[in-house]
Amino acid sequence: MSFADKIVSEFELAAKNLNGEKESSLFAMRKEALSSFQKLGIPSNRHEEWRYTNIKTQLPETLSVLSGNASIVEKNGFNNFKEIKATRLVFFNGVFSKELSSIIEQTGVTVGSLKEHLHHNKPVTEKYFGVLVKKYEEHFSVLNTAFATDGAFVHIMKGVTAEFPVFIIHLYNSPENFTQTRNLIVAEESSKLNVIVDFQNLGSASFYNHVSEVFVGKNADVNVTKLQTATANTTAVHTLEADVERDAKFTCTTISLEAKLIRNTTNVRLSGENSEAHLNGLYYAKGTSLIDNHILVDHLVPNCQSNQLYKGILDEEGTGVFNGKIFVKQDAQKTNAFQSSKAILLSDEASINSKPQLEIFADDVKCSHGAAIGQLSDDEIFYLLARGIHKADAKSILTYAFASQIIETIAIDELKVYLDNKLKERLHLDF
Repeated sequence: MSFADKIVSEFELAAKNLNGEKESSLFAMRKEALSSFQKLGIPSNRHEEWRYTNIKTQLPETLSVLSGNASIVEKNGFNNFKEIKATRLVFFNGVFSKELSSIIEQTGVTVGSLKEHLHHNKPVTEKYFGVLVKKYEEHFSVLNTAFATDGAFVHIMKGVTAEFPVFIIHLYNSPENFTQTRNLIVAEESSKLNVIVDFQNLGSASFYNHVSEVFVGKNADVNVTKLQTATANTTAVHTLEADVERDAKFTCTTISLEAKLIRNTTNVRLSGENSEAHLNGLYYAKGTSLIDNHILVDHLVPNCQSNQLYKGILDEEGTGVFNGKIFVKQDAQKTNAFQSSKAILLSDEASINSKPQLEIFADDVKCSHGAAIGQLSDDEIFYLLARGIHKADAKSILTYAFASQIIETIAIDELKVYLDNKLKERLHLDF
């Protein structure tokens, strides 16, 4: 039995547990998504969007896409970032853990298990669930739509500013499962929200496929920080789809410091005038790891702006991929779009595949992109050596200086300190 056939049989097996009866609109959506996946299948490097990342060879055909084992995790068995005052939602192998979660009640802010809210908050979930991923017929997004039953649900009402951030922690330790997890984040008009999403591998190996849908209403401000800093031996696909309405602002920072293979796809639609998107990323691939960042910003209307700034560190036989796209549609006059990708190669065996792209169909725009790949400056290394610093430390200091610009964009001070220390740990710096 092929992997695709196995997935279809699991869908039939799990039909009763997929958040709805067979007559429901949600089940119909899942059925449609499964049909799309059957046509698309698992991509190989023959697919243009996956030419540098052969995910097919990294997913054993014995994997199950059903929810993994939700065995008990000790409260001190993972990093729950106690120093940050926040609402915490914890999921273990795709299943919500009420015992490990802690919710701070905030007026106008609803958070909890997506599985629960698919049943009890239908006006919101029926309006938003699956809307953005349906616009992109992407292999793993439709697979997730077919099978993901749980994840985080975050809804902030019109005019509300969340006093505390929402911290979503996804834990994995099931090497037999290709776990499907999902987040749905809805920020209504003139609201303000800070979300942190962290992924941690607690076992020998983990495989998961995660999708986040983010809706940023008119004049809203949403900041999402995605952490992949405790993801050693992880093979993962991440997809974030965001829609940004008029006068709204969306910021997303992705920090990827370890993995076996991680694919981050970020698609942002600027659908309202005067909206803006700021996308930042830092990735560090070492050993034989591969970290792939695919970014798309779609300018649909006039007077919008976007910024992309990604920095990569590649060491030993590590591989990085940066594929950044900016689309400017014909009606999107007065667009201001900037894209920058920079990468440092710390060894002769490390590699980076960089592909910046602009597709502009409007004539009154300011758009630019640039990609730079290089090694550390011999002159700068010599400067530090002349002051008594060992060569290995000199290289680490210069690499830290290169990467810390992305860490500085983090909005929460305690999180910034954690990431700064994590980066120093990876670079073997002790100052």
